[in-house]
Amino acid sequence: MPYATADDGSGGARLESVARTALAAYDLPGKPALRPLAFGLNATFEVRAASTRYVLRVHRTGYRTADQIRSELEFVRTIGTELAGDPAVPEPVPDREGALVVETEYGGERRYCDLLSWLDGRVHSVGDGLDDAGVWALGRALGRLHNAGAAFRPSVGFALPRWDADGMFDPAASPFRPTLAVEDVLAPADRAQFAEIAARTQTAFDALGRGEDAYGITHIDYILGNCFLRRGTEGWNVSVFDFDDCGWGYFAYDLVPLLGNLAGYPGPVRDNPAYPELRDAYLAGYRSARPLPTEWERLVPLMLAARNANHCLLTARPDVSGTPADDAAWRMDLARRCLELPV
Repeated sequence: MPYATADDGSGGARLESVARTALAAYDLPGKPALRPLAFGLNATFEVRAASTRYVLRVHRTGYRTADQIRSELEFVRTIGTELAGDPAVPEPVPDREGALVVETEYGGERRYCDLLSWLDGRVHSVGDGLDDAGVWALGRALGRLHNAGAAFRPSVGFALPRWDADGMFDPAASPFRPTLAVEDVLAPADRAQFAEIAARTQTAFDALGRGEDAYGITHIDYILGNCFLRRGTEGWNVSVFDFDDCGWGYFAYDLVPLLGNLAGYPGPVRDNPAYPELRDAYLAGYRSARPLPTEWERLVPLMLAARNANHCLLTARPDVSGTPADDAAWRMDLARRCLELPV
């Protein structure tokens, strides 16, 4: 069951007003047209200015600080130059004063906004045009992103969140900034499973260490829904977006969100029988761009379980989910299923 979002529906008009206020800070030609794209953790809008398209993000209140958003955009801008479109990532657009983050106020509420270049392509999913070659291309794209993340050198004041075991499982340290306690959303049996997965994840991360080969800036939400695929003359071209949760973390963990889609945890095809074949294509693509230690492959079931358990903290906010206990129970059921996946 997907979680609901408080900004979905009734808040759309308010968020559109925020977006229009933010647009006034940019030096765009003509009278830009605005069209809502999605209301989730952020609200996103398509902007058309003359013949150019952009994406404008309105960030959720109380989720990311201005420094964190600015650091995300600095990272994306830097790796975009290095990657040179392989894969493509959004290009942050500064306002007329050169700022990457625009602060607005609407109805007494402060909101942060930013403008990004438009990416072409569409999302492909299991059963909807995603073949082995596409999965291989997605693996290769992530390998190249990890190379860039490992090589990135932050500036003074750089402020991305940390996705170590504390960040993933300790509500007080979680970048998701939950407002409900674990006891409020998890039944006793699920709490025990949550604690066990947290402990096993900590042990795995300790073994990986924090060398440049294992730890760096990661996307964190590298899923099919955050990747566009477009056929080119030499195969699939990949575009990657939604770096909102990017931060310091383990590359072995960053491999698994998309693997979860392929397995069906969550995804459109639960217990997908084609998962082993697709997994192998994805990991082969990654390996074509970056070394993939054998121990990382052995960690895939645990890392997938950790991702689902970790998302219990994402939905432990009334402004993210109206049914946090139901969402947490669903996620822990997926976590148990992930632990049983073949390596």
